[in-house]
Amino acid sequence: MSFRMSSPPRRSAALTAGALAVALAAALLAGCQSAASDSGERRPVTEELSILISAQNQLYYPPFLREEPTGPQDNAYAQRTRALLGTPPRLDLNHKTAEFLRQDALGSSPLWGRGWLAPLAASGADGLLNDRDAADVRRMRTADGWYRTPLPPRAARSQPTEPAGQQAKNAYRAAATATALEILRAHGGITEADRRATLPWLRKAAAHPGTLSESADLAQALRLLNAPVPARLAAVTPPKAAEFTSLGGKERYQALLDAYQYARLRESAGQKAELDPEVWGTVLSRNAATFSYPDLYYATFVAKAAGAPAAALDKARDRIRANTLPGGAVRDPGGYLGSPEASFYALLLRGLAGEPTHDDRLAKALGKVASDPRAAGDPATRLTTAAAAGLAGAGRRATSAASALCRSAQVVPRTVTAHSAEKWARTALACDRAGAPAQAPRTTPWPLNDAERVTAAATLATGLADTGQPPRPARWVTAHQLRPWATDPKRLGSVSGYATVVRAYLLAGGKADAPLREAVARGIDARRGCPRLPSLYQADAEGGCDLKATWHVWQLKKQLKEQNGTQEPKQNGTQGGKQNPAETDHRQEADG
Repeated sequence: MSFRMSSPPRRSAALTAGALAVALAAALLAGCQSAASDSGERRPVTEELSILISAQNQLYYPPFLREEPTGPQDNAYAQRTRALLGTPPRLDLNHKTAEFLRQDALGSSPLWGRGWLAPLAASGADGLLNDRDAADVRRMRTADGWYRTPLPPRAARSQPTEPAGQQAKNAYRAAATATALEILRAHGGITEADRRATLPWLRKAAAHPGTLSESADLAQALRLLNAPVPARLAAVTPPKAAEFTSLGGKERYQALLDAYQYARLRESAGQKAELDPEVWGTVLSRNAATFSYPDLYYATFVAKAAGAPAAALDKARDRIRANTLPGGAVRDPGGYLGSPEASFYALLLRGLAGEPTHDDRLAKALGKVASDPRAAGDPATRLTTAAAAGLAGAGRRATSAASALCRSAQVVPRTVTAHSAEKWARTALACDRAGAPAQAPRTTPWPLNDAERVTAAATLATGLADTGQPPRPARWVTAHQLRPWATDPKRLGSVSGYATVVRAYLLAGGKADAPLREAVARGIDARRGCPRLPSLYQADAEGGCDLKATWHVWQLKKQLKEQNGTQEPKQNGTQGGKQNPAETDHRQEADG
């Protein structure tokens, strides 16, 4: 039985051009905020968890997302940025990461998606491009020599493959051709046949330059074919930057794109870009921490072409280094969506550590979720949202929202079985914290003959304790039955499951003797900590910390300390006040 928290969508929907421009406008005028540094000092839980607050919806997101890579487009631009800043590292992606990147890329577009994979494959990543990809790309070449992306198999014959308007068509063909050639170069190389098929069209198109972006793509394609860039194509006026700070949002973003296309064109032609190093160095240094990966690449390209100070380029280098995962892929915490479930357990941890859970910002964000039918989701999600809102300070509004849900047998099971124990414990806990306790469940004993059934029985026992209900429905779960599992963590697959079994064993009268404590050290203490989250616990052997797993462990540590003779005030996730001096920081208990 898995106890890892469910994952919300990894990234929010793509920003529109207008929204991106507005975001950039704000970013370009603001200084970067330095990231919190890791230190040996123990921080309050609320402060430690603050790195999990989503920039998209202001809810907490599951911490294991920080160990997962962002999509292929972001990784492609991150690798291109590394190449600008020096020799890019050789990528060593595991099978899971490579499969995710490939599937996501090809699912987006058979041409542009492979274009994202090209710089990753060129850096040594296996499993991204193969001979079939090269053959598929060559089939995208038209009789005239330019490339286009194919239509999906089920698309209507009348659906256009190119944008309307001749100028847009020319720009599309140039971009598609440059992308296709980059893919071919990354896998197997560009052949003489490829060169003979495309070079005549490129030379003809370059003789009649169009937009700046089209010219830059044509120049790049010519360079990929080892052909000279005509002087007429490279003879463009540099974009003005003197009045950059006075431009509006959309105009400012367009200025960045124009500077990038200009610099790319001049580089392909082997000519120096006439750009202001101070302006573009400032743009990069002030925004490197907040740019999207494509925009970080554009700004880095422009700043380097302008001759900006090394300190500005270092900002881009620091951004990528701070978000590089083992193997070389990058993550993008700024794109993660928070969830009500993660927020609920983050607040439970804050309360268990003796810190206030009242949080007006989070309550407001949860209120937005509750009022949006599309975001609120199923009844269980609405219940978790209400429970989290109650802890954050919503009070009676949260209790009112939860009451009907907690009376529903469809939401909170009335009869607990080995298959419904986890759902019952999760929803009963949410009802209790929302101020609308669910009624005590009925149950029929089941055999404790495998890990799933043992964990389910332990979940029933601990769920009753966590919601303040009488233990009668779980009296058939005995310490004698649980002892072999509590002293052998290898028999259980997750940290949450093992912590729950040990808790149930102690609730049933089991003793916290030396063999048990040694087993806890092996099964739990070894799973403590993730980068920048030293107090949290990993969900399982695969790594990645989890808020729910940490809550179960902290509850266990509290029980172990109480059985050792040090009684602590009962924690019930209340909303506020200062920390009681008698309240033990449950993170310290993990040290033994």
